[in-house]
Amino acid sequence: MLFLTGKTSANHSVFLAVAGPYPTNPASVFGHVFLAITPNDSISFLNWIAINFGANTENSRLLDYYIKGIGGGFDAYYNVLPVHEKIREYAGTESRDIRLFPLKISNEEYEKLTNYLKDQIKKTHPYKFFTYNCAHGIYTLLYSSLDSLPPAQKIMSPQDLIIILQNENRLNYSYLFPSLKERILNSQNKETTQLEFLEWQNMQRNVKKDTLREKKLKRLRYSVAKNKEENRNLLKPEKSSIKPHNFSRLDIGTQFIESKANAFIRFRPLLHDPSDNSSYYSAYSTLELLSLGLNINDKGINFREFDLIHIRSAPAFDFLFHSLSWDIFAGYKNKRIELNFGLGASFYINKKRKIVLEFLPLNSVKCRNNFSCTDFIGIETQLNKHSTGKFRYGANFEYLRNFPDFENKHIQFKTWISYDINRSFNLYAENIFGIGIQKTIGLYMRFYI
Repeated sequence: MLFLTGKTSANHSVFLAVAGPYPTNPASVFGHVFLAITPNDSISFLNWIAINFGANTENSRLLDYYIKGIGGGFDAYYNVLPVHEKIREYAGTESRDIRLFPLKISNEEYEKLTNYLKDQIKKTHPYKFFTYNCAHGIYTLLYSSLDSLPPAQKIMSPQDLIIILQNENRLNYSYLFPSLKERILNSQNKETTQLEFLEWQNMQRNVKKDTLREKKLKRLRYSVAKNKEENRNLLKPEKSSIKPHNFSRLDIGTQFIESKANAFIRFRPLLHDPSDNSSYYSAYSTLELLSLGLNINDKGINFREFDLIHIRSAPAFDFLFHSLSWDIFAGYKNKRIELNFGLGASFYINKKRKIVLEFLPLNSVKCRNNFSCTDFIGIETQLNKHSTGKFRYGANFEYLRNFPDFENKHIQFKTWISYDINRSFNLYAENIFGIGIQKTIGLYMRFYI
């Protein structure tokens, strides 16, 4: 077993475990947090103890799910279970990376944590997506156990919890447990690749017993164990702190619309798109709410754009995996009210898996100010370059036609480039042109607040 620092008593170490965002479900875009405890140093990682706070939402329909999730209609509770069950769910089935932060906790504080947990284990709480979620539950447990923590925020996410504990000097550098997808793709050994995939299959709920699979697993485990050159450590130490960007973003800059300069300001309350830093969030997915853009010129203040909601799920895979991508947009842009829906696929196009191409057949309803609406059908393609550093770029192409009026078409090409100065400040440029839209060049400073 890989030796882990962070031991805080004779027999226990405590870790804050943070699963990354799950792009397929917008409610999980903030990720998930739980605690992981080592019973002792001789116990393997997958047999550690997990302390989870969550609600059972499996049988809820879509509308009911969001109504109850926002209003507190689900019962939430603490439960204790083996870590491998959380690993199966997040790193396996949902292909999320998990980071484990060693928690600085004294013996006395650990005793208070276990006593509080025993008192709460059978109690239920009203679960709310924003104001009483997994982060609130785990923070309440820590607040009742650790000395000198500040009171919980009204709205809290796993990212907020990380930042609070880092500011209080309660976390050490994290260990990364890569998702099953990443472990398979990064393996240089075919036998190890097969073993990882079969182990994941074997951990699925309600899996049927398969004698042939068990024999193959046994053979692969033996073969891989003999290969001393293959490093199978599951946890990778990280040398820097992971700090996600803040939720809200303010863009200030200049737009050149048909070569005429306009001052421009845009405020996005929530949350992320591919041009933002992706140290924590998905590099290729989007969740934007209530984004408002205004430009200012000699004629006054003009309403430029309003994104009521934009959700884009773009899980990227290569030939080993496949998954659907989808895009939903409702808002105002290009002097029209728009409602868009696309469904397609996203996939890596280079060996290092840093460039993703998305292809989506798209249906777009566009309405002018007099509420005369036109239905367009076509395609959208998007190319995004993700980097673990400060630099990102991308391109987007839309080709839409109205089939009753074939000459009525919408063609747009957009390129963008983004550079991080630090976690709270970014420089961004974009170029948009096509048919049926105004040619626009934008240069912005971005502040994450």
